[in-house]
Amino acid sequence: MLSIIISSYQQTYYDDLVKNISETIGDGFQYEIIQIWNPNLMGITKAYNQGAEQSVYENLLFIHEDILFHTNGWGEKLVAHLNQPNAGIIGLAGSSYVPVAPSSWTVSEKYNFVHILQGNKEKSASTLINTTKGHLHKVYAVDGVFIAVKKEVFNAFKFNEELLRGFHGYDLDFSLRVSRKFQNYIIDDILIEHFSQGNLDKKWLDANILIKQKQGSDFQKIPDPETEKKIFLGFLYNYFQYYPVDKRNILFTMKFYPFKRINFKDHFLIAKKYYHYLRYSSDINKKLNTTK
Repeated sequence: MLSIIISSYQQTYYDDLVKNISETIGDGFQYEIIQIWNPNLMGITKAYNQGAEQSVYENLLFIHEDILFHTNGWGEKLVAHLNQPNAGIIGLAGSSYVPVAPSSWTVSEKYNFVHILQGNKEKSASTLINTTKGHLHKVYAVDGVFIAVKKEVFNAFKFNEELLRGFHGYDLDFSLRVSRKFQNYIIDDILIEHFSQGNLDKKWLDANILIKQKQGSDFQKIPDPETEKKIFLGFLYNYFQYYPVDKRNILFTMKFYPFKRINFKDHFLIAKKYYHYLRYSSDINKKLNTTK
């Protein structure tokens, strides 16, 4: 009933997860685990597509190997969610708002829906992050730690190997594309513990820029000016952490300016921010050069 696909490079984590799945997925539940050994041999999009090609069941689950399940009988629960009419992706963390500027799925607390135990690599402590208010939440973007989808839906989209060749953005790109034709959901009746957090580096930023250029932001009908302002200012901050402040890059960032989605007064605030970057560009660029 379920093909579980894992892009793997940490055998100890993988072995622990395989044992955990056998103990929690449910007695008699049919499943297979496909390990794509991938110590930086290929991008995660390629690894996941290869795993899907090898799968034999009609339901697919893409998961990280550094997790453990804390819910017994979760296999049947997941399949029931996937069998909902027009269901796209089923996940455990995601967002119901897509801003104009490049960003991760974690747009704003009021739009984020998460039901995960967040641990650490030492497995010494974990914190329950639960921002769900019901069993099902409609979202656009879904976090890659847990992506479940019916094979027929997956085959219509697949992970974008041409656009994304690393380990960032694959989940955002895939879930946004699926959301244009199907309904993605975040659920709260399956609990996992995740032992690592994302690395928001230059590769992450570049991947999110590529996705925004490809996917746009025309998802929700009603804009949120405060969220748009916050995300754009965050994008500027991140962008100029890695790219010099010059005319070319200023003009490039303005491609993602939420002109029609922010309040009038916020245009002045953002103009001041640009002025700040230009005024102190030599210092910012000097610091950038010393950290390369």
